[in-house]
Amino acid sequence: MKNLEITESIKYRKLVFDENYLDKLDTFTIYLAFISLIVISVILFGEITPSKNNSLEYIILISVISFSLYGLYCKATEKRLKKIKFSIHKEDAKQRILEYGKKYNYRISKISNNLIFFNEPTDVYNSGHHEMTTIIFFKGDAILYTLIKEGAKINAPVLLSQHLTRLDFKKTLNKTKNTNTGYFSSLFHG
Repeated sequence: MKNLEITESIKYRKLVFDENYLDKLDTFTIYLAFISLIVISVILFGEITPSKNNSLEYIILISVISFSLYGLYCKATEKRLKKIKFSIHKEDAKQRILEYGKKYNYRISKISNNLIFFNEPTDVYNSGHHEMTTIIFFKGDAILYTLIKEGAKINAPVLLSQHLTRLDFKKTLNKTKNTNTGYFSSLFHG
């Protein structure tokens, strides 16, 4: 990401950076592909003659349309920062996020007061030249984050991992550290 504006990104809850021509072309290509899938599916939907034996065709076309709509939504909102509040001190939250990154072997970069990048390879065959980056901003009692996936040609949106990451971050930031190690305490809080 070229010239990421940290203050502006936090203020607008959206990544603000300089996109190059290839990034814009990539976004256009993704939109075109998903819209084409929807249009083709709708056309095919009209071609099916209703009968009891073609429910599989309906299921497939509805699945393709649903997947395409979800893909469009993910691509359209990938730069929007999602917010997770926490009730611990900011430095403790930052430390927990860093421990999470180390635990799952992310390549951690851009560590500053308000920003951390977690990077992981997205392709096995290209030896990690393309990565999925989780960008985490700290703002008061919350983190703002998003996942951006880099690719060689078509930068497909992050479809499922954004939800899993949200669950992991919530769990990491809201877990309580149990300092009481007594027998009965471990039975009830363990």
